Amino acid sequence: MSSKKYSFKLDTTEAHILKDGSYSLMLVVRKGGQRKTINLGVSASFVEVKKKNGVKEIKSQWNESFQRFEVDGRKELHPDREKLNLWLNELSGRCDELLKDFDKSKTDWTLNQFEQALLNKSKKTGIEAYFTEYIEILDKAGKIGNKICYQNTLEMLKKNDCTFSKRVFNEIDLKYVKKFSEFLDQRGCVGNTKKYYIKTLRSLINKAIKDGEASDVTYPFGKNGYSIASLAQETDKRYLPSQYIEKMKIAELKTYPLNWSRNLFLFSYYCQGMSFVDMAGITTENIKVLEGGKYLQYRRQKTESKDTRFIRIKITDKIQILLDWFKGIDCTPIDGYLLPVVSIPGYEGEKLYNHIRDRYKRYNKHLKSLGAELEFEGIRLSSYQSRHSYAMRLKNTGAPEDVISEALGHKELSTTKVYLDSFQNNEVDKANELL
Repeated sequence: MSSKKYSFKLDTTEAHILKDGSYSLMLVVRKGGQRKTINLGVSASFVEVKKKNGVKEIKSQWNESFQRFEVDGRKELHPDREKLNLWLNELSGRCDELLKDFDKSKTDWTLNQFEQALLNKSKKTGIEAYFTEYIEILDKAGKIGNKICYQNTLEMLKKNDCTFSKRVFNEIDLKYVKKFSEFLDQRGCVGNTKKYYIKTLRSLINKAIKDGEASDVTYPFGKNGYSIASLAQETDKRYLPSQYIEKMKIAELKTYPLNWSRNLFLFSYYCQGMSFVDMAGITTENIKVLEGGKYLQYRRQKTESKDTRFIRIKITDKIQILLDWFKGIDCTPIDGYLLPVVSIPGYEGEKLYNHIRDRYKRYNKHLKSLGAELEFEGIRLSSYQSRHSYAMRLKNTGAPEDVISEALGHKELSTTKVYLDSFQNNEVDKANELL
């Protein structure tokens, strides 16, 4: 059985000719119609041999039939043939043993897993090591929020399972995820908090399958698998009544913190519910002159990737008035930022991330005070409400739900309805003029 799964082969293609004219020896592993070649780091040559009658003949140092180096004693053969053949015998035994272990543990192994286990590359064989490596990649890419998300999920998985460091991907099956879900329930994690952890685990498994590090046979999600959609909590209707929005617009506020938080809230509201982290990150370079006027053009940091479409927001008179206010003497933005959210120059990476988190907490603290100042009865004013209020106002003006969904930035209509990026700008502009 194992002999059909792997073989030793001399690669005689031009790509694998070495400087001395020899050819690389490969271990070829096959499974499910796919194959992987592993360079063994040794080589063999084709040697010209002169017979007694003077006729020249090309002899190979490698015997393709026996899959070993030739050992008939001729000087032209590989000088280390006996030692290398012993090594190949040992390697073949390790391959057989590895395949038996996979069968015994009912592991639906991948070609990458076979290579890593055979060559003792323990760096990626376990799910924890894969987690850690991906966290390092996110850190180097400056995606601090995502890095923390994966760190938190890894820590929670380790709290649930004291043997997690020894786990491989095929063990993270439906049964395992259900037990993890029960563990989260016991810790009081419900709804969106629970979704946060399990969705991150799913994302990592999806990436591992794509990278060839995991098999999809034991995939715990998808059809008939664990349903993440069922975890979504119906969010409280956190929008402000239109009369509260109008009251906020005209209120004469005495302190800078209240004016700062009120104007950031209205900026978010006028800019299609722009999130605080996106408001913190936009710079003067995000202002573009397009057909139809000046626009704010940016990608959401939450979903930023090469495939993410730009969000384009026309700078209306109301937005421009706020931008002019933010340039005032009390709160001039620094480092080219458009808004006075980042308050310490030169920050980047995790320092910048933590600074913005601190400013976010301060923003919500001031919003709470603003709500009390304006006597918003039964409402604890927070940053989320600018986004929800924008969506509700569009809905009340008759905008279709798919337009609202695009405006707010959700990938799916069911997630609801967030940021007008792919619709024609004039449709979005008309809707924004109604605010």
